[in-house]
Amino acid sequence: MFFKFYFLANFLKINSLSTPHNKMLIIFKKKFNSYFFIKKSFYSFDTLFINLKINIIMKVTLFYTIVLLTTYSLASQNLLDLSSWNIGQGSVAGFSKQGGDSGNIRELGRNHIGKEVVLWKAVPSGAASHNGDGGFNTSYVNINNNYTYRFSVWIKKTNSNYGATYFGFRANSSGSLKLDGTYKGNAYFFAGDLPKLNRWYLLVAYVHKSSHTGTANTGGIYDGTTGLKVRTITDYKTKNTATRLQHRAYLYYDKNTLDRQYFYEPRIDKIDGNESTIDELLKINKGSKIILTYDTAGNQTQNFYCDDPATCSPTAAKTETAETKEEIESTIDDIVDNHLNIYPNPTSGLITLSIGATLLKSISTIGLYNANSLLIKTIKPDSKVKIDLSNMPSGVYFIHSHVNGGKSITKKIIKN
Repeated sequence: MFFKFYFLANFLKINSLSTPHNKMLIIFKKKFNSYFFIKKSFYSFDTLFINLKINIIMKVTLFYTIVLLTTYSLASQNLLDLSSWNIGQGSVAGFSKQGGDSGNIRELGRNHIGKEVVLWKAVPSGAASHNGDGGFNTSYVNINNNYTYRFSVWIKKTNSNYGATYFGFRANSSGSLKLDGTYKGNAYFFAGDLPKLNRWYLLVAYVHKSSHTGTANTGGIYDGTTGLKVRTITDYKTKNTATRLQHRAYLYYDKNTLDRQYFYEPRIDKIDGNESTIDELLKINKGSKIILTYDTAGNQTQNFYCDDPATCSPTAAKTETAETKEEIESTIDDIVDNHLNIYPNPTSGLITLSIGATLLKSISTIGLYNANSLLIKTIKPDSKVKIDLSNMPSGVYFIHSHVNGGKSITKKIIKN
């Protein structure tokens, strides 16, 4: 029986799903070991022990199955595989360049909420023909023409409005149709200038199922700062013979070699009830008020989010000038401003935020932002607050607070 016990214990140790489960079983066995030795019921004990292990394994397996199914149902259904978007230039798996290698560069950059992502950068060549100044055609993806598919991509144009932004699709079997049912071989949802330079926009369009009879366009261009739909663009539908679709986005006819156009997160989503919402694609809390600052050229330099619109100021901070590099001025009175102190500043890690009693009574929200105006942390107001920046990259950060009455304070922090 000793050998039988040793074999069974090792069997359970090797085959149990995890160490915690294994320990629980061994403790259970030790707890009842003396009783079964007294009763001489080794066979009954081992049978019970094995049944217990099987029961636990089944329950744990069921738990992980439910978790995986739930995760799958919540996960994005992007039919495009973006895993090939690595740093480099030219074409990659699933994405064919439009133009030369030097006009299609993938590099790290910031998206509309300041997160570092891989961007596809279009660089005009300045060639006389100036066709195909960067962008991509995706590989075709298989579709069911009984469903509608949503196309989307983030795009930002910089420097000038020379040339045009193109966003479109192709379908096999001459399957790209206008909403009135007529064939459109070179189908674009949008072609032209984005509403503003130096700003991210989410372009969203729909290729409806073949049986679609509506004539209204539902696609649009969404402002990456406000989350608002600022323009309606063209919808299409598939022919009942179409089985594959292609996503495409370009910069075309741009003679200005200083221009740049950036793309990220192109998507094709099947509209079946499991697709991400537009708000999820935007990743913006539209219930909050956004405070914007601009330079003299009209380019957005900063944006601050305020969770409580009743206390947000329309002029949260004056623009920091390149000449002075001084702390951003506050819209609140100096006497109140002086009640908000940060030390040590510059810092190598830990800082203390000290708030005077007068200010603490009226302060509404406090946020820590990076230099790209991305909210890093919401801070609960208190007389003294410790903030640890040890794991943050070196650079400039801001403490931005809103005070009752529509005033605000912005303090700059330098992390060494």
